[in-house]
Amino acid sequence: AAAFGDSDSAKAGDWVLAIGNPFGLGGSVSAGIISARNRQLEAEIYDDFIQTDAAINHGNSGGPLFDMDGRVIGVNSAMLSPNGGSIGISFAIPSNTVKTVVAQLKQYGHVRRGWIGANVQDVGPGAKGALIGHVTPGGPAAGAGLRAGDVVTRIDGREVSDSRAMQKLIVESAAGRKLDVALVRGGQARALAVRVGRRSD
Repeated sequence: AAAFGDSDSAKAGDWVLAIGNPFGLGGSVSAGIISARNRQLEAEIYDDFIQTDAAINHGNSGGPLFDMDGRVIGVNSAMLSPNGGSIGISFAIPSNTVKTVVAQLKQYGHVRRGWIGANVQDVGPGAKGALIGHVTPGGPAAGAGLRAGDVVTRIDGREVSDSRAMQKLIVESAAGRKLDVALVRGGQARALAVRVGRRSD
């Protein structure tokens, strides 16, 4: 069986191969590069597609997107097209997202999303981090001591580039997991631990 690779290490410019069954032509292979990372199609916080110019047509969905080491870094999923055919704007679900979702489906039969009870927004143009706007009373964030105005810079050692990056890290965390949060409050660096809750349906 093909093995999953680490989609987080894939970057724009890397060569990829897409395999699928376009229009019933099983085993078709198309080559291209990764055009961009972290694409949103429906503006959902769960969206985090790999964009590629490798041709993905009807029938490619569900097929693997391979890196040059033969590892599956994505699952072919969608394309943008004015005429129904590939124009070089195609998308794959990152393998790390697939691994998380599959593990939850196997364990629970459905996907569970993490929640800490804090609304976040971008800090500003060119600034990294996620600004805490509102903290839900009685929620995990409030219990951990997070406050409105805090700027979160890292979660579990991973950089938080903007509010969307923070939201993604939270929703993909299992309920009950404790996250180490690095933040800046009033110009001073601080560290807190937040136990993730479960986002309601």
